[in-house]
Amino acid sequence: MITFENVSITIDNKPILKNISCTINTGDFIVIVGPNGAGKSTFFDMISGKRIATSGRILLDGMDITHLDEQHRAVFISRLFQNPQLNGVASMTVAQNLALSNYKGKTITLMNGMEKFPIHLKAELEKLNLGSSKILHTPMKDLSGGQRQLLAFIMATILPPRLFMLDEPTAALDPQSATKLLQFAIKFINEHKMTTLLITHDPQLAIAIGKKIWVLEDGQITKQFDTRDTSTISASDLIGHIDYQKLVQ
Repeated sequence: MITFENVSITIDNKPILKNISCTINTGDFIVIVGPNGAGKSTFFDMISGKRIATSGRILLDGMDITHLDEQHRAVFISRLFQNPQLNGVASMTVAQNLALSNYKGKTITLMNGMEKFPIHLKAELEKLNLGSSKILHTPMKDLSGGQRQLLAFIMATILPPRLFMLDEPTAALDPQSATKLLQFAIKFINEHKMTTLLITHDPQLAIAIGKKIWVLEDGQITKQFDTRDTSTISASDLIGHIDYQKLVQ
C-alpha cells in the first residue's frame, strides 16, 4: 500500500502537484486520466523518485520513502515509458537488455551485467511470436516500436515490482501493436495480481481496463471512480472525448 499525504511538487516556482492525498492499495489497477499539463507524468516522476516531493510524505507500507532516490526505489517500482526509445539501451541487444534487467536497482559493471541471461524468458518471448532465437541478438534500436514496448514490458517485470507504472505505453504505437501490448499486459497484470497505475488519454480504454479511475486536473486528483459501479461513470465524466459527428458537419 502506498499513501500520499498532502504531497506537492513545485518546479521553477510553479506548483505542478498540489496537496495530493490518496492511497494505492495492494492489487489496485488504477487508470489515471487528465488533460495535457495536468501533472500526470510529474505524478509518476514523484512516485518513481525521479523528482522528490517539495512537501508532504509518501509512505510504502508505513515506511517513509519521500526522499528515497530513484535507484533505490527501482527495487520495488517499475515504469514503462510512452516513448519506446526510453525503454532499454538502444545500442545493446535484446539479450543484453534482458540480462541487465535482472540487476534492477543494483550497481553493477557492464561485464557483470552480461553474465546471466534469464533463460526462462525465452518461453515468454515465444508467446509473443517475436522469433526469440533471432531477436535475442538484435539491437533494441533495430526493433519496431511495438516489439520494443513488448520487450520493455518483460524487462520491467523480470523482477516482480510492488508497483508497476505504465505511462501512456501505447501512445507511439499503431492500433494493432497497441492492442497486442495491452492484451499481453492486462493478462500478465491480472495473473500476477500486480498493483498497477496506467496513464491514458483514452477515456474508453480507462473504463474498459481499469478497476479504478482517477482524474488528475491542474495538479490535483479531482475525481475517483470505481468502474464496477457503471451507473456512476461515463467517458464524458473523465476528460471528454472526440465528437466525431462535429468533424463531418
